[in-house]
Order: sequence, then structure tokens, then C-alpha cells
Amino acid sequence: MKKFHRQDGGWAWMVLFSAFLGCVISLGISVSFGVYYVELKSYYGASASVTSWVGSLNTGLLFGAGPIASALINKFGCRFTMMLGGFISSAGLITSYFAVNIAHIIISFGIVTGFGFGLIYTPCIVTSGTYFNKWRYLSTAIACTGGGLGIILFSLFVDATIEAYGWRGSMLINGGLALNLVLCGVIIPPRSTDAVVESHILDIALLRNKKMLIFAVSMLLWNIGVIVVFFSATDYLEDRGLPHDKAVFLLTSIGIANTVGRLLAGLTCFVQHWKNINFWLYTASTMIVGVATMLFNIDTSYALYTFFGCLFGLSFGLLLGSQANVIIDLFGILKLNDSFGYSMFASGIGIIIGPSIAGALRDFTHNYRVSFFCAGFVCVLSALLMVVLFFVDKREKMREGTSVEVLATDGSQKT
Repeated sequence: MKKFHRQDGGWAWMVLFSAFLGCVISLGISVSFGVYYVELKSYYGASASVTSWVGSLNTGLLFGAGPIASALINKFGCRFTMMLGGFISSAGLITSYFAVNIAHIIISFGIVTGFGFGLIYTPCIVTSGTYFNKWRYLSTAIACTGGGLGIILFSLFVDATIEAYGWRGSMLINGGLALNLVLCGVIIPPRSTDAVVESHILDIALLRNKKMLIFAVSMLLWNIGVIVVFFSATDYLEDRGLPHDKAVFLLTSIGIANTVGRLLAGLTCFVQHWKNINFWLYTASTMIVGVATMLFNIDTSYALYTFFGCLFGLSFGLLLGSQANVIIDLFGILKLNDSFGYSMFASGIGIIIGPSIAGALRDFTHNYRVSFFCAGFVCVLSALLMVVLFFVDKREKMREGTSVEVLATDGSQKT
């Protein structure tokens, strides 16, 4: 798809607002499932493992539907894709109000709503990257910051609505709020009549790209680790003797630090002369996320647990805030849609299988120590794969440079 909009223009900032709000609502509702978890488990008398599938599928599909979202964007544009996602996610939440058993919730909230959110998240990141040039690093970070803010706001909002109207009423209210995602899509300008749409649905060649495969595996690994912290931290800390309210507040601290980190990642737009700044920020943050996760195994005070949580949250925010920019630097702005979609699919797989692995380890060892150590280890391994990717990318660019020089030399000799 060729450019048909004025980058860095006045309406580009309205598009960025749309992307920001889309991330606030979709990620906020999705990650706030932890508040619904206790209510659903108690109401339906379902096991912990069965109930956890509701949240795993929802968040997993939010990212895992990336390739489908990319295909729809290539065919119909971000506007249509985002509006469709808004209608689907709203329908899933509203039908959850009428759920008669946990299987219904798994389908309505886990699959339908999760898939709808997946059609929202990818266009949010794609538009924030393509509508800007000079401020691209900052714009993608601002869009991602919406997710961090949503996690903080909706965890409080969902808790309050459950208290006032029960979990069914809360789902219905969130279904109404999700319709605002349709309006977020309306803000995005439709394709102009002279826009040229590429005939392909997805760039399949990227699946044979060595850099894409390494990056996807790296993302799969850190998503397995990170989701364990978000889904299991409260139970883990309570097992270690912390009161429930302090364990919950620690998650809030992680959310606040995460939001700050996402926004700080955008400041790299002011130091673009630092070569590979986004790549190394992303890689170092992934490494620190892994170390911080393993530090939770230390028997220590609540103050230090809070420090570990803030370190985890800040680093994870920096990771997410720089992620889209790393993808742009690796694969180019013209392939942002397809490469981001494939990357999100890898993320979704990690998010879906991560809690199951952690739960199995906890059942086998009767505590979360091994689960958190393994979660941190796979994040460290993910960072090491990024180092390998750096040298693969460097060698590829050297080959491309050599090829250009050879072509230029042959051309001058013929003339």
C-alpha cells in the first residue's frame, strides 16, 4: 500500500489519539481479566486451570490475531479493520452477560472478544507508525502507552463495576465501552481513490526470512515469561506470606512503572543519531525483565518486592515502547504491517501456553519458585537471541552493501 496521507500532518495527531484510545480500551479490558477471574471461578465452581483459559485465550488472541488483522489491513485498510474489531469485541462482551456456564465465557470473552481486540491492536500500532516520519519513534511509544494506562484504569474500573453491578453488569458496561473502538476506526481517514493496494494478502516471503524467524522465536520466549508474572504474581506473593491487598498493590505499581517505561521509550526520537538505539534498548530491557522476574524468588521485604516489581514494569514498558520501532528498523516501514502481524502471532502463542506451563510446574513442585525462575530464564534467552539477530542483520546489510557496490562498478565499466 503506497502512502496516501501527509505524514506528521495535523490529522496524523488525531489518528494517534485514535490509536492511543484503542490501546487503552482493548488492552485495559483484556488484562483486567484477573479481576473477573475470582468472580467467575466462584460463580461457576470451575477449576483454576479451566477458568484461566478465559484470560489466556483473550489476551493470546489480542496478539495472536495479528496476521489476520494484517491481511484485512492490506485488503481493506486500517479504518475498516478497526471498526470491525470494535463491533466483534463489543458483541463478545455483551453476550458474556448471558453466559450460562464457563464454556460460554470461554467462547464469548476468551475467543470472540479476544479476536475482536486482535483486530484493534495491530492497526493501532500500524497507523501510529505510518502516519509519522519525524516523530515516528515517539508516536509508536505514545500509542503503546495507552495499553499501560488502560491496565491501570480498567483494573480499578472493573473492580468498581463488579462491586456495584456484579460481573455480568460489568461485562455489559464494558461491551458498551468497546463500541467506542468503532469510533476510533472512524477517525482514521479512508483510503483515497488513487491509493494503490497491493494484490497480496500477506507477505509470505517474510516467513522464510531468517531475521523474522529469530525475532519471532525471541518474542515467543519473552511472552511466555512475562505473562506468568501478570497472571500468577498475586497468588505467588500471597504464598510467600504477603497480605492480599499488598500483593494487588504491587501489580498496580508494575502497571504504573510499565506506563512510564512505554512513554520513555519514545524519547529515542531525540537521539536518532545513536545507531541501533531502539534495538539495544529493546534487548537490554528484555534482559532486565528476565533478571527482575528471577529476583522475585528471593525471600525479602515488601519494599524490595515493590522495587523488583517496578524494575520489571519499567523495563517491560521500555521493551513494548521500542518494539514497533525495532520492527521498522529491521524490516522497513513498508513491511511494518506484515512483520508486526507475524510478530504478534508469536506473542499470542507465548501468552496462551505460558500460564499452562507455569501452572503445571506449580502443581508438580507445589510452589511458584520454579515457575518464576523459568519465566525469567526464557526472557534472558530471548535477549540473547536478539544479540544473535543483531549480527545476522549486520551481515545481511554488509552483503547488500557489497552487492550495490558491485552493481555500481559494473555500470561504470560499461559506460
